[in-house]
Amino acid sequence: MNETRYLTCAETAKLVRKALKREFPGVKFSVRSKTYAGGASISIHWTDGPTEKAVRGITDSYASADFDGMIDMQTYCDAWLMPDGSAVLASSPGTEGSRGTLPAYDNPKPHPDAVRVHFGSNYVQTSRSYSMEYERIGRDLCALQRVGFTDLNMRGLCGSGDTQYLDQHVSRLLQRTAFAPGEVYAGIQYTPDDPDVFAWCGIVTTTEG
Repeated sequence: MNETRYLTCAETAKLVRKALKREFPGVKFSVRSKTYAGGASISIHWTDGPTEKAVRGITDSYASADFDGMIDMQTYCDAWLMPDGSAVLASSPGTEGSRGTLPAYDNPKPHPDAVRVHFGSNYVQTSRSYSMEYERIGRDLCALQRVGFTDLNMRGLCGSGDTQYLDQHVSRLLQRTAFAPGEVYAGIQYTPDDPDVFAWCGIVTTTEG
């Protein structure tokens, strides 16, 4: 029987900082913990750097709760804390027993020295910002498509049937682009070999300095 160790929100935040530093060296993250009546959370913010999907792939395992919006129900989970400070999901009752959509799971101990823990933060929230000007990227997208630029609220970048605003195209492009430390925006190019049919173009980067 593995006893569960309960960590505070501050202790959890310290582990999150360590994990981010290990996985994304050279990227500056702001990691803030907050406790409130009935729970606690950790907020992470960074500029440029890795995609939000990549960061969440690391940080989601440090949350002690999950929420099923289908039935408006919160459920709690434990994790395995590895010797290097990384986390692996351990167990959760899920919500399927309450007619929800989250499956239960009970994962075995992944390492002899892994410790079963309950993290002190219910949720780990991520927020990414960008140093690039949206208008510059919007203008470059229009130039690539040979479409006249008016403003970021214009439509029709990909033809008359495109009802998306230009700033939506810019946002999606930035969201799927990772920037290594020191890399800056240098332009846009077509990406015909990308298997994702929605990724018809990509950002070109260059090293600053």
